Amino acid sequence: MVKYSYLVEELAPDTLDTTSINLEEASIIESFSVNSLISPEKNRVELSILTADQILLETIPDYRKYTAGILSAGAGKEGESTVTIDPETDAVELGYESGDVVLVYRFLNNLFSKGKFGGEFFISDISPDGTEILALSHQVVDEDIRNIAFKLKNELNTNSSFDSFYLAFGEERFSIGLNIDFQNTDKGVALAIKLYEGLPPGTSTNSVFTVESKVSRDKAFSINATPIFEEEQARSLQGPNFFIEEKYENNNPTEFFNYNELFSYPTTSSYYQLYSLFNEKSAQIAINHEDFSEFIHFSSVEERLRNFKYKLDLLHSYETNLGIIVSSSYTDYGITGSKEYYEGLIKGVVNNFDHYDRYLYYESSSYAWPKSGSANSRPYQNLPSDHPSASVWFNNIIESAYQYDSTNFDLLTNTIPSFIREDSNNEQYLMFVHMLAHHFDNLWVYFKSVSDKYDADNRLDFGISKDIVRSAIESFGINLYNSNQNIDNLFSMFIGERYNTGSEYITTMSIATSGSEHDYLQPMPKDNYEKEIYKRLYHNLPYLLKTKGTERGLRALITTFGIPDTLLSIKTFGGVNVNTRPFWGPAFFTTASSTEQIRLDNTGSIVSGSTLSKYTSIVKQKPRKYTDDQHVVEVGFNISKATNDFIDIHVTGSFDIDDYIGDPRTSRDYKYERLSVLGRTVTDDSYWWDDIFTLWEDANWDWDTLLAYTRSPKAFIRLLNFFDGSLFRLIKDFVPARAQVNTGVILDSHKLARSKAPQVLTSWTDETKSGSLRIGSYTGSQGGSYDSSGSYNYTTAYTQSIRTPKGRTTKILYDESAMFNGELSGSAVITTTGELNTENPFKQQAQPNITFDLTLFNLSLPLPPACIIALEATYQGEYFEIFATGSEGDAISGSIELTYPSTLGPSVSTLKFGHDYDTYEFFTVEAEVSYYGGVFQGWYLGPNTGSTLITTGSILTVYYEDELTKGNKYYAIFN
Repeated sequence: MVKYSYLVEELAPDTLDTTSINLEEASIIESFSVNSLISPEKNRVELSILTADQILLETIPDYRKYTAGILSAGAGKEGESTVTIDPETDAVELGYESGDVVLVYRFLNNLFSKGKFGGEFFISDISPDGTEILALSHQVVDEDIRNIAFKLKNELNTNSSFDSFYLAFGEERFSIGLNIDFQNTDKGVALAIKLYEGLPPGTSTNSVFTVESKVSRDKAFSINATPIFEEEQARSLQGPNFFIEEKYENNNPTEFFNYNELFSYPTTSSYYQLYSLFNEKSAQIAINHEDFSEFIHFSSVEERLRNFKYKLDLLHSYETNLGIIVSSSYTDYGITGSKEYYEGLIKGVVNNFDHYDRYLYYESSSYAWPKSGSANSRPYQNLPSDHPSASVWFNNIIESAYQYDSTNFDLLTNTIPSFIREDSNNEQYLMFVHMLAHHFDNLWVYFKSVSDKYDADNRLDFGISKDIVRSAIESFGINLYNSNQNIDNLFSMFIGERYNTGSEYITTMSIATSGSEHDYLQPMPKDNYEKEIYKRLYHNLPYLLKTKGTERGLRALITTFGIPDTLLSIKTFGGVNVNTRPFWGPAFFTTASSTEQIRLDNTGSIVSGSTLSKYTSIVKQKPRKYTDDQHVVEVGFNISKATNDFIDIHVTGSFDIDDYIGDPRTSRDYKYERLSVLGRTVTDDSYWWDDIFTLWEDANWDWDTLLAYTRSPKAFIRLLNFFDGSLFRLIKDFVPARAQVNTGVILDSHKLARSKAPQVLTSWTDETKSGSLRIGSYTGSQGGSYDSSGSYNYTTAYTQSIRTPKGRTTKILYDESAMFNGELSGSAVITTTGELNTENPFKQQAQPNITFDLTLFNLSLPLPPACIIALEATYQGEYFEIFATGSEGDAISGSIELTYPSTLGPSVSTLKFGHDYDTYEFFTVEAEVSYYGGVFQGWYLGPNTGSTLITTGSILTVYYEDELTKGNKYYAIFN
C-alpha cells in the first residue's frame, strides 16, 4: 500500500466563491464584524470537494465530522464559538488519499426552517435581466413567509447583522440576495428577492432553492499529496530452525502406487467391509452383540434379523449377476445389467449397514451369520440363506429373538392398540413403527454409552469405545504417537490380512494370539491392534502414572505392549567396582542384576588429634572403589551385543581397560594403538565384526550360541519392523528428564572400539614492540597582532572559572599566552588528540586483545598480607547519546549535528560522543529539517511526543547541571 505525505494549505475562499461581491463594490459597503455561534441542531456545515481546477467532485450537505473546542460554548447562549476540522483526515476518509483536491467548508443557517433542512421554495417568475425573482413554497406557510421576510428586510436595512443572504440551489450553485420582501399573489404569499447578479447557469422557473445565511466565513484548503516510496527489502531465505520439536511427528512412508493400483479395488467382501466402515460417520462404540439387551431397546430383534436376511439375499443375487457379467467380458457402462450397475447396488446395501448388520455380515462367531471355509481366514464368506447350516442357525436365533421380544416391555409396537396390531391390513403401519424403533435404538446405544468413558476395560470391544480411548488418554497429559504398524494397505490396516512377504523367502510363519480361544480373531487388523494397546494403557494408567520415572513403571509400560522382559530388557548404567576383573569401566545393569548397584561401603574413619587446625580435615577421604554412576537408560536392541558377548568369552579375567586408555603419553595420538591391536588379536583366528557375518558358515564353533541375535546387521535392523515403534518414543516420556534414553535399534561401538581425539596443544608468545618518530621543532610569536610599542600596553590576561574536585574556583591567566595561541577569554578551544601523523597506517593499526587464563594453585594457603590490588583508570568525559526519530512512527524528516565544542554528524539516526565538562562548560547540538514538508517537533527526553519536552527550538545546549536532572539521552522528533 502506497503511503503519502500531505501538505495542507489554507486558501482564501474568495478565490473560489463565484458568488462573492467584487472588490470595488465591497469597498463602498459598510464593514462590520459578525459574532455568531454554530448550533449543531439548527446550523449545518456543507463540505464541497473540488479539483485543483475548481471542478465539483462531490458535495456533502450535512458534514458532521467537526469537533467543538474546549470551552467553546457561547456565554449564556446555545451553540459553539470554536469548532475544529481536519481537512487531511476528511480527504483520506472520503477516498481522495492521492490528494490534489480542494475542500471548501461552508457554515450555513436555513432562514425559513427551524432545523437544518426544509423551507424549500421554487421560482415562479423571473425578470428579463434575471436579477429579480418571485418564489412560492409548498413547505412554508404564508404566515411564516410574511414574518420571516419582514424580519430579514428590517435586518438588511439596519446594517447591524448582515448585508446579504444566499439562495442555495445545490451542487455548488449559489446566488447572492441583496433585498427581500413578500408579495400576495393568487397562488399565495410569494417571496420577492433582489439578486446581486443573474441566476446561476441551469436555473429556470420551478428550480428549487433554500434561503441561507452564512454563520461564519467559508474555509477552503488545498490538499497536496506526495507519495512515499518505501525501499524494497530483498527477501532472503530463513536459516535452519534447530529448535523445532520433532518428537510429536511421525512421518511413516508407505509403499508407492500408480494410478491404477491406487484406484482399482477388487469387488470382494473385504472391499465391502472397508467401504461400509469408512461410511460410518460416528465412533464405533463397544457393543456386545451376543446379548440382545445391549443394543435392542425399542425395536424388534426378530424384525432386524429378518431384515438382514433380506439384505443378504439381495447381496448374493447381485454378486451372482455380477459374476456372470465379469465372466462374459461385458463392458458397457451406465445401463441396467452392467457391471457398474450391480456394483452400485451392492455399495448401496453395504453403505447402509448399521452396527448389527456389520457384525452379522463381517464377523465370525456363533452369534454372527454362518461363514463358509476356514473360520480363521479373512475375509469371511457368508453362507447363502438356503444353506442347511444357515437355515438351522437362522431358525434358532429367530426363536431366541421371539422370546426376547415377548418379554421386552419397551418394545415400541406395544404402544399400538391390540386391535390395530392384530389387523393384517396394518402391516405397513407396523413396519413403519419398527423402522422408527430401529432409528431410536441406534440413538439409544450411543446415549447409553456416554458413561463408558469411565469404564477402563482392557478388552477391545468392551468398556470405553476404541475410537475415543486415545483422546481420553491424551486428556490426562499422556502423549501418544503413531505406530509404524499403520503403514500397511487399507485392507491389512482395517480388515486384517496375512503378512505380505513380498520378495522375502519365508517358509514358516507364526501368528501370536492372546490364546487358543481367540484364534478366530487372527489375523487382527492393525487398527484394532493399535487401539487394543490404547485400551491397555487406559486400563493401567493409574499404575503407570504412579510409578512414572521408576524401573517397575517402565517395565509395566513395556508389558502393556505385550513384550516380555526376556525379549526387551531395561539397562541402567551405574558404578562398577574398580577391583573387579575383567574391568571394562562403567557397565549396565538389568532388572535381575540391579541389586549390584546397592553399595554399603561408603563410610570413612575419624582422624585423631587436633581438630581445630584449619589445615587438617576431620573426615578421612575413603579410597574411590566405584566408577561414577551415569544417567543413561537403554531400552532397545543393541547391535553390538553379540560382538560384546564374543569378546567377553575371549578376553582373560585379568583384563583392565585402564591399562590401554588414559595414558598421558598418548595424548597426541589419534587412536589407542595397543587397544586396537588387542581387538585384532582377541582370538587366534583374528575374527572381527566384519568377519562374523561374512565367515558365518566357515566357523568351527557354535555361532548360534555366541551370536544369538542375527547373522547380519541388515537382518538385525529388520527385526524392528515387527515391533510397535511408538513404544520406544513413549518410553522417553516415562523416564526422568535428566536421563539420556537410548531406544529402538542402538548402534554403538563394541567394548574394544574406543574413539580418541588428540589433545589440543596451545602456545603463545609475548611480544612487546616499541618505536619512535622524529619530529621537527617550531617557534613562533604573536606576529605583531598586539602592538606593545608606544603608550599602549595591551594585555590578554583574564580570569577563568574552572571546576575542581572541591567545587568551582577561579584561575588567573596572566602569562600573555593568549597572544600566541589565540585562546582569548570566551573563545572556543578545539581539542585534538595531539596526533600529528594521522595518515600513518602503522600507527593506526589495531592490535589484537590478548586474554590470559590464570590458574591459582595452593588455594588453601592464605593470601599474603601485603597483597595490594591497584586499579588505574583514565577519565574520557561524560557519555551522551543524541537520537533523531519520527513522531508516532512517521518517517524521519530531519537530521542532527554536534556543533560545539567539536563537530559530529550530521546524522539521521544517532550521535554518540563524550564531553569533558572540566574543559568545556557546555555542548550544543542542532536539529535541521531535511526536506520540504517536514516539521521539527522539538527536543524531548523520550522517543515520542508523550515524553517530557525540553524545547521546541532547533538548538539544544546541555550544561553540567542538565545532565544531573535530565540524563544523558536526548531525542529530536520530526514529522
